Amino acid sequence: MKLSKRIYYRGCSLLPSGMLKKIVQPGTLFPYHHLVDDGDVLHVKHLYTYKNRKQFQEDLDHLLKHLQPVSAEAVAAAVLGGRSLPRNAFLLTFDDGFRQVYDTIAPILSAKGVPAIFFVNPAFLDNRVLFYRCKISLVIEAILQRQEQPGLLKEVAGIVGEEQAESGVLVQRIRRINNVDAGLLDRLADPLELSYEAYLETVRPFMTGEQVKELRGKGFAVGAHSWDHPYYPLISPEEQQWQTRESVRYVCEQYAPGHALFSFPHSDEELPQSFFDSCGKTADVFFGIQNQKKETANRVLHRWNAERPALPMSRQLNGVLLWMLVQKLSRRDRVVRS
Repeated sequence: MKLSKRIYYRGCSLLPSGMLKKIVQPGTLFPYHHLVDDGDVLHVKHLYTYKNRKQFQEDLDHLLKHLQPVSAEAVAAAVLGGRSLPRNAFLLTFDDGFRQVYDTIAPILSAKGVPAIFFVNPAFLDNRVLFYRCKISLVIEAILQRQEQPGLLKEVAGIVGEEQAESGVLVQRIRRINNVDAGLLDRLADPLELSYEAYLETVRPFMTGEQVKELRGKGFAVGAHSWDHPYYPLISPEEQQWQTRESVRYVCEQYAPGHALFSFPHSDEELPQSFFDSCGKTADVFFGIQNQKKETANRVLHRWNAERPALPMSRQLNGVLLWMLVQKLSRRDRVVRS
């Protein structure tokens, strides 16, 4: 996290939370995570950071001290009814359907009586397919473990079309792989002695369908997160609609979630209004990541990243509230799509 953000959040933490809540009068806040784990999770290690159990529990305690947990059903009902969202409330969401949701997160939430939405990609359930971004992390780990092997690095450079066979350069090139050129990751598996199939069988990074059903039975909400998590700007409008429609259909058929909920993979920021004009009836409520901005017309609720270990909720919550106030005063608190 940049130094400027560290200073901002540290300064915000000195402000009285009660005063900020009175001034901002927040509705429902939407923090999002992917997973919680105490160790290195190799398939996400080189993608983003995440919190451990202690940090996550402390964050929950801070949220519960200042806000009320609210269910997905209550939020969806308010959106569909054209009413204001519950005030001074929060609803946690978790993307990608990693097994830590079942093993670690859900038990903690159940113990504290906190509801949540778990967004899943049907393609990854039961560990049938490994998400290409997870392959990126595994490939980077393999390169770093073998960076003293110039012959291997040269072979990797040839596969990805990079002139410099230097580990740092190659890692940056691997990070730029997306769903369009994800086939490169399969070509890299053999020289790097990686077996994605074996990883799926032994590590089992994602939840099973039965585990998701069990969580649904315990009262948690389940939503769709696209079929296999592409960057929407890199696929056609027809594919965007298919990814959205089919993933929502699958989740509704398998888990009877009550309301059709959808969170965009990666980001929603580049999506045009035409997407919602053609696909807006697919889900009851959509979830984006534009930091609590408002998008009432498209029934989009915007979330914020709560999983950075360097930023405990005791600092972040005030920062989010103050930023909401700044956006409102500067009239930049609404999403306008072209």
